[in-house]
Amino acid sequence: MAMALEGVRILDLSVFQQGTHASAMLADLGADVIKIESYDTPDPGRASGGDPAPNGIRPYFAILNRNKRGIALDLKNPVGRETFLKLIETADIFHSNMRMGVLERMNLTYDVVKERNPRIIFSQATGWGHLGPDAEAHLGSVDGLAQARGGLLSINGTKESGPHNVPLSLADQVGGMISAFGMMAALWEREKSGVGQEVNTSLYGSQIALQNFNITGAMWNQKNPELRGKDEARPHWGTYVCADGGLLMVAGTTPDRWWKEFCEALGAPECGEGTYSKNQVDTAWCVQTRARLGQSFATKTRDEWMSILSPTFLVQPVRKYLEIAEDPQAWANGYLTKIAWGEGELPIVGLPVHMSRTPGSVRSLAPEVGQHTEEVLLEAGWSWEEIAAMREAGAFGRG
Repeated sequence: MAMALEGVRILDLSVFQQGTHASAMLADLGADVIKIESYDTPDPGRASGGDPAPNGIRPYFAILNRNKRGIALDLKNPVGRETFLKLIETADIFHSNMRMGVLERMNLTYDVVKERNPRIIFSQATGWGHLGPDAEAHLGSVDGLAQARGGLLSINGTKESGPHNVPLSLADQVGGMISAFGMMAALWEREKSGVGQEVNTSLYGSQIALQNFNITGAMWNQKNPELRGKDEARPHWGTYVCADGGLLMVAGTTPDRWWKEFCEALGAPECGEGTYSKNQVDTAWCVQTRARLGQSFATKTRDEWMSILSPTFLVQPVRKYLEIAEDPQAWANGYLTKIAWGEGELPIVGLPVHMSRTPGSVRSLAPEVGQHTEEVLLEAGWSWEEIAAMREAGAFGRG
C-alpha cells in the first residue's frame, strides 16, 4: 500500500534525539530517509539510552532511527564530501541537528548545498536557534537545559520539592515534532514555488511554543506562576489514591457545571456546596476539600471508582508503562504495534497519526552503520568499481 511521503528523499545527518526523532516521523510515512554516519564517527546515540533490553537491542537508538537506510560517508574526506554533494542532487531535504558552526566548518552551509540543488530544503534543528548571541557563540545544548531555560522546570514540581525536570526528553521529542512540521510545510511550499529554503527550529523554541498561552499570560500580567503543594492544588484537577493504591486522575474543565454532582457521587456532598469558581480561590478550602475527597477515594479500588464515575465525569487511571502495553485502546488505534523480529515479533510504539488511504507504519528498526551504503550509491548511479575506489580512498571512514 502506498504511503504519503513515498518519493521524498531525506539525507539525515542528525544524531542523538531531537533530529533523529524528526526524520523517523517522516520515514514512518514513507520518506526514504538515508542516515549518514562514518565508520569512524557513528551516531553517539548508538551507545545511549541505558542498558540494552533482554533481546540485546537498545530501544533508544532502534526507535529513533526506525525505517531509515544507513550509509557510511566521511564528510571530512574529499571523496566522501563530494559523494555527499552528488547525493544532495537527488534529495528533497537535508536534515541535521548539529551545533551552530559545525556545518560552517565543514563548508556545508545552505548556500553551498543549494548550488547543487536549488530545490533542497535545508533543515536545522539546533539548541537555541540559528540567530542571536548564543548562535554566534556556538552554544551547546541538551534536553534538560532547554527545559530549564524554556521555563518548564519553573512550573514542574511542588513547594516541597522545588522545580525539577520532566523525567523524559520532552524538549527533544517536542523539538523533533516541530522540526518535522517545519520540513513538511517547506516541502508543500516548494510544490508551489519550485525552490527550496532553510527551515530552522530549536529545543528552546519548542519549549516556548509548548507553553505558549502560559508564557503569553505571564508577560501580559507580569506575574510568574507559583508552585503549589499537592494538597493546595485545586481539587478538580489532580490525582487521588484509591483503596488498592491505584491513582485516579480527575481533570475536568468548567467545574461549576459538574462539581456538585461529582461530590455527591463520591459520597461527599458537603464539598459541592456553594460555587466552585468562588471556592477555589480559598487555599484553605482547596486543602480541606482535597483531604475530604481523598477519604472517599480511599474507600474503593481504582477500577470500582472508574465504573462509578466514568463516563459521566472526566476521570482516568494513572497508568504505568506496562499497563499501557495492555491497553486495547492503544493497540486498536495503532499507537502500539508489533514488528517482525527474527522468527517472532517485538512490541513497539507505533504512529500517532492515522491516514485512511496512505497509512504509515513501522517497518524496520535502526540500520547498522553503513548497512545500505552500496545499495544507495548503486541506485544513485555509481558502479561497483567506483564504490570500491571510494572505499579505498576512505570516503566511508576506515572502519
